[in-house]
Amino acid sequence: MKLTHFLLGDQFHFGMITDQNDYIDLDTACRDYFGVNPVKGADPSRFRDMRSFFSGGADSVEITKKILVYIDRRRAMGWTPRAATGARYLFKPEEGVKLLAPVTSGAKIYLLASNSRSHLAEQKKPAPPRPYLFTRFFNSLVGPSESLVLSPHGQFPDVELELAVVIGQRGKHVPASRAMELVAGYTIALDMGYRDLQYPQGEAVDWVQGKGFDATMAVGPWVVPKEEVGSPYPLKMELRVNGTLRQAGDTTDYLFRIPEVIEHLTRGVTVEPGDVISLGTLGGTPGFEFGNESRRLKPGDVIEGVVERIGGLKVGTKSELPPPPPGAPPPEE
Repeated sequence: MKLTHFLLGDQFHFGMITDQNDYIDLDTACRDYFGVNPVKGADPSRFRDMRSFFSGGADSVEITKKILVYIDRRRAMGWTPRAATGARYLFKPEEGVKLLAPVTSGAKIYLLASNSRSHLAEQKKPAPPRPYLFTRFFNSLVGPSESLVLSPHGQFPDVELELAVVIGQRGKHVPASRAMELVAGYTIALDMGYRDLQYPQGEAVDWVQGKGFDATMAVGPWVVPKEEVGSPYPLKMELRVNGTLRQAGDTTDYLFRIPEVIEHLTRGVTVEPGDVISLGTLGGTPGFEFGNESRRLKPGDVIEGVVERIGGLKVGTKSELPPPPPGAPPPEE
C-alpha cells in the first residue's frame, strides 16, 4: 500500500497508488464505498489527508483494503470507478498527476544527527550517549515532483539518504517497549544541507542555516504501512547522484533504533499522527566521505535514494531564483 498526497491540476488529493500505477482519491472512493456498503457510524473524513488517515489507526488500513477490493470488482465488471455524486476518484499518471510530500502542513519533523556508526567513523566523532535530534519545518520540504533548491548563500550543499518513520498515534512518555505501537509506516528522506553553514569555523553547529533553508529536504514518494514493511532492520539503502553510488548500507548501521528514539523524544514532546522522525544518514562510500569535495551538489544533479521494501525517491536540483529588483511585484505562486 503506497499512501500519497497528490495534485491534479490545482486540486489536492489524498490517496494511494495501485499496483496498476493508477492514483486513487481515497476520500471520494471511501464515500462511494460507504454509499454502496453502508456502515453504521462510518466516518469518511479520515481520508482527507495523511494525518486524518493515521488518526483512524488500523481501521483506516482495513477500510482501504476493502475499497481496493471494491474497485477491482468494479473494474472486472467493466465499470469506470466514479462516486455516486459523479466525482471521479481514479486517475492515470499521464493525466498530469503531481506527487507531493506525504507530510501534512503543521506536522512536526525531527531528524537524528550522528546516528550511524559509519557516519560517525567518517567524521571521526565519538558516539553520542543518547539520541541527538534537531528539527525542520514545512518550508524546507519538497515532494517527489519538485526539486531541491540550491541557495547562493551556501557553498557546500550535500545530500544524505535517510529512512523516515511516520507517526500514527498520539503519545507522550512512551516506553521503548510500546514505542512501535505509535509507528504508522515508513517513507524516504533526502536530507540536503550546507556543510559550510552548518559548521561555521570556530562556532557551534548551526542547524537552522545548515539544514533549515527552503526546499532542502525531499520526502516521499509515499508512505508504506509498517505491517507491509515488516521489521525495519535490516533494510538495504543506496544513494546515487547522477547514477554514481554515494552511499550504500542498511539500517542495522543505525546507532539508536526506533523504540529508543521514540522513548527519548516523548519524554518531553507529544508526538501526533503525521509527525515524521528521520533516522539519520549512513556514511559515504569510499571516495564520498564526509566533507569530500566530490559530495558538493550542483544545479542539474539528479539524486535517487532507494530503501528496500519502501521504494525509490528521485529528485533534481536547481538554483534559487535571484531576488526581484526593488519595487517589482512578487512572483506568482
